[in-house]
Amino acid sequence: MKKIITLLLAALMPVSLISCSKKQPAPAASAQPQATAAAHVFDEKIADAGWAKQESLGNVKTEDGSTYAVITVPEVFAGSDITQTNLDSEAGETYTSAKLNDDGSVTYKMTRDQYNAMLRTLSETWDKSFDEVVAGPNNAVTKIEHNDHYSVFDVTLNTDKVGLAEGFLSFAFYAYGGRYGTYLGDEPKEIIVNYYAPDGKLISTESSAKFTN
Repeated sequence: MKKIITLLLAALMPVSLISCSKKQPAPAASAQPQATAAAHVFDEKIADAGWAKQESLGNVKTEDGSTYAVITVPEVFAGSDITQTNLDSEAGETYTSAKLNDDGSVTYKMTRDQYNAMLRTLSETWDKSFDEVVAGPNNAVTKIEHNDHYSVFDVTLNTDKVGLAEGFLSFAFYAYGGRYGTYLGDEPKEIIVNYYAPDGKLISTESSAKFTN
């Protein structure tokens, strides 16, 4: 099951987020609403707490007088199309080095400043992607909001029905939330995606827990 989800996420990770040509069924609706996401503004306190958590986990080490966090992101969150060549070429602002492991996971080595830059870059990149989804002409999404940890997403539609493309968004959100949580040292037990109609009525709630239980 995890391999299937990895393949699905790999197809959904690009900036566009939505691929209307996919023929997979939309996720089944959940009957009970979950906690609603708050409007997001990047907060340095999130990075402070994340670094402290990585220290408590023993993932922060000192080497040659410099302090680094060593964090491994599972393949299901890192993506299956990563190569060592690409990782080496992109080292610099957000990490010192990265190793593609045999199981598809990626182990990043980063200083404190790079750690902060990684979280901020992910946040800004993803939020830009969400804006592009909202601005796109071929989907029903009119608003995407999330909490600081990317563990709860609120998606407002211009219809009262979740379509195929909109349903696939939940898989991308599961990957984003899982990856962000990995960097914070606190991978969430589930990622919640709430879909709302134009009048604010909850249409359905999806959870990543259905794929991990």
